[in-house]
Amino acid sequence: MLLAALVLAAIPTYGPLPTASPTPPAARLPHSADEALIIRSNSTNTAGYKLYVYANGTTALQQGDIPLRKHVSAAIVSRFFADLRAAGPLDQIRMHPCMKSASFGTTLTIVYRGTFSPDVSCPATAPKLEQDALALADAAGVSLAPRPISQP
Repeated sequence: MLLAALVLAAIPTYGPLPTASPTPPAARLPHSADEALIIRSNSTNTAGYKLYVYANGTTALQQGDIPLRKHVSAAIVSRFFADLRAAGPLDQIRMHPCMKSASFGTTLTIVYRGTFSPDVSCPATAPKLEQDALALADAAGVSLAPRPISQP
């Protein structure tokens, strides 16, 4: 008991410990062949995003508190969905691991027909899908501005 108290006292904390949220909000995952979801994780200095892409050229971007709907180039969208179909089930894409910074690294995954891709931003994992995802993010209005530093 004393050892456990000493170990806990030695762990540095920077404010109150977070409590578990009751239930995370359910995200709607695309299951049909005419929609996909691109997810980029947060990093220390960039905001992540979720970008829904529909075969009709409509995108729905959620980055921070800002939702944005746009109609993007049909050529980009058709190439993206063609590359998704050519890739087959995304959860069967072979992952080529890559090193990333613990604080500045991000992941880029795609959800299509209910399956998740590995991190397509790792070289040689799925370069066509990565190029498509980045082109769609640019066309949909993703901001790459640094995240504001929050003040306590």
